[in-house]
Amino acid sequence: MIKSKSSILKSLGKWNYDEIKISEPNQDQAIVKIISCGICSTDIVRSMKTGFYLYPIVPGHEMIGNVYKLGEKNSFLKEGDKVCIYPLITKCTDDYCCAQVHGLYGYGRAVNLCSDYDFLGSRSHGGYSEYVLSPIRNLVKIPKNLNDDLAVFTEPASVALHAYNVAKKDRQFDTVIILGLGPIGILLASWCKLNKIKNVIGVDRNQNRFKNFKDLGFKNIIDTNKDDFSSKLNDYTSNKGVEIAFECSGSVELLNKGILSLSKRGKIIVLSNQTKDITLDQEILNKFLRQEIRIVGSWSSVIEPHNEWLETLDALNSGKLSIKGLISHKYKFSDAKNIFPDLFEKKFKYSKVLLQP
Repeated sequence: MIKSKSSILKSLGKWNYDEIKISEPNQDQAIVKIISCGICSTDIVRSMKTGFYLYPIVPGHEMIGNVYKLGEKNSFLKEGDKVCIYPLITKCTDDYCCAQVHGLYGYGRAVNLCSDYDFLGSRSHGGYSEYVLSPIRNLVKIPKNLNDDLAVFTEPASVALHAYNVAKKDRQFDTVIILGLGPIGILLASWCKLNKIKNVIGVDRNQNRFKNFKDLGFKNIIDTNKDDFSSKLNDYTSNKGVEIAFECSGSVELLNKGILSLSKRGKIIVLSNQTKDITLDQEILNKFLRQEIRIVGSWSSVIEPHNEWLETLDALNSGKLSIKGLISHKYKFSDAKNIFPDLFEKKFKYSKVLLQP
């Protein structure tokens, strides 16, 4: 057993900084010594409002670190290697669950859609800890020269990549609207930039987020605090609407506006967890019917059969995927009990916040 200093959520809103015990790895597992872990917006909401599946729990699923101990030597990893950890651990043995799915990359296995799974940081202890126990198959090696402050974006950037690939599966497009410019929305904009999408419209009400969006070279914004949504949309699209909408906000209002912003046979990809019941009015339902609108979910990311994490790491390492100025704060694990209430209550402006040992 290894003792690991950790930010432990004891119950809703109740944090403690203490030791947990990490089991010795079996032959299929490794212990990773954590370098850095990003705070996802879901961690903030779950820790302060909606709750986790169980307590006590160490949250954190956007993690990178060094392999500390391998349960068994293998050909592609050695102790000391820098890795990121894919947090979804499928336990499924049922072919009819996620192994026979018409998935994004063809018919076969789609682990992100598994119904019988563990998840580091929500169902098992995650990355707000000195050490994490992970299956070896969930470790993705980080290129040697890639900066830690870029590598830590592998998980959220892969979530954004998965959504982008969902969008392009059945079409080419040049006009996109992104509803919500938090880190996932900005990372989606980065993938749009990499793929040379001509017209990307960003929707939010936070000036700091608009700055991140504009830093990527995009100018078309809709400020929901002051702009007339329909008027701005028509100006940016010459009254044609957009081909693709990405819903990243969790807002019922923006979900509805995103649907109405679509051109004929347009597609909206929903990435956000909706926390309220949603009613679609007659205008929207008729638009679905008469304009053959599609609404599609995009959940997490995959490392098999196609490894989106390697694709992300390659884009980060080559400099093709642009990430600038997204990290606004870095704190110690021991600071969690003080900063999470402030993050939840939005007492200060932030983009991506990291926790580190």
